[in-house]
This record gives sequence, structure tokens and C-alpha cells, in this order.
Amino acid sequence: MYYSKTKKKGRHMFLGIVQQIVLGVSLAAPVGPINIEMLKRGIEKGFWHAWAVGLGGMTADILFMILIYCGLSSFFTYTPVQLFMYGVGFFLLFHLGFMSIKQGISKGEMEYIKEEIGGVKESYVTGFFIALSNPLNLIFWFGVYGSTLSSLLTRVSQQEAILYSFCIILGIILWNINIAFSIHFGRMLLKPRMLGWVTTAAGIVLVGYSIHFAYKAIELMI
Repeated sequence: MYYSKTKKKGRHMFLGIVQQIVLGVSLAAPVGPINIEMLKRGIEKGFWHAWAVGLGGMTADILFMILIYCGLSSFFTYTPVQLFMYGVGFFLLFHLGFMSIKQGISKGEMEYIKEEIGGVKESYVTGFFIALSNPLNLIFWFGVYGSTLSSLLTRVSQQEAILYSFCIILGIILWNINIAFSIHFGRMLLKPRMLGWVTTAAGIVLVGYSIHFAYKAIELMI
């Protein structure tokens, strides 16, 4: 009887872990500012720069997770805070997008781009601030994850809830590694002119996200 209960509990925990990993992959997979910046930097500099952007984004995700555990999720529901985040997101993504477009159309000379992109540390910091100022990221962590955590705490222990939470991060890590490797090896198949086009397209998408954030900020002010 005891063995049967233990086996059932183990199976339930395994399924819970798999579900949270899939949730993490689902969070990271949609094309968003982080993925676009990983694409741009990975094409220009390779695996480590793409991975550094993803790692910076995951650092912000872990920070959000800690804030939720500390009970600070309600702070981000205030309109002035959301307005500030949309504003920061607009300026950051517009700047990154504009610079990407400028680099992409600079006669397709990738050497110029390589000089402009900076080091791995800069890629990490960029990823961190993109994730930190992305309101869509906030919606997931303080909305979807917040409600998921509340549900988990009614069914499992706090230790298990923490385990499941880090399984979400594991899912994000797995997806980011996949993206970084794919970009690193895919860039070898592209000619300099094509790389310039991809960089320009990535910049246009980032500018599009910045305009969307500006629109959402205006909606909050009306």
C-alpha cells in the first residue's frame, strides 16, 4: 500500500516536472524581442553572444520569480508602474532596432557590424534589460505564473513548488540553447549580403515591438 502511494506520487511529480518544462519552452518559443535579439547577435557574433542574450533574459525571469515569492506581484499591477515599463521597453527596443537596421543596410559589410555589436557582457546586459522592461514578460510571470504558483501551493509542498518553478527556467534554458546553436551553425550558410538583410529584418521587428509598446502606453494614459 505504501509502495503504491509512493509510486503514484513519484509519477505525479514526474508529470508535473515535464509540464513545467514544457511551459518554460512555450514561454520562450514565441518570436519576441529576446529571440529577435538572439538571432541578430548570433548571426553577427556566433553562439556565445546569442546565448548571453538568452542568459540575461533568464536572469530577469529568475528575478521576477523571486519577487513573486516575496509577495511583490501586486506592485506591478499599478498603472504608473506599467506605464513606466512600457516607456522603457519602447525606448530600449526602438534603439536596438534602429541600430540593427543601420548596421544591416551599411553596404552589407559585416566587419562594421562586428565592431558595433560589443562583447559578450554587453549581450548579457542587453538581454537582461529587454526581459526586465518587456511588459509581455511581466504579464506571464505576474499573471500566468502567479496564478499557477497559487494553485500549486494548494496541492504540493513549498519545496515542490520551487522545484516546479525552476523546471520552467530549465525549459527556457533548453529552448535558448537550441536557438543559439541553430543560429551559430545556420550563419555559416549565409553570405554577407544575406546576413545584412537578416539583421535589417530583425531591426524592423524590434522597432515594430517598440511601436506596440508605445501604443499600449498611450492606451493606459487615455
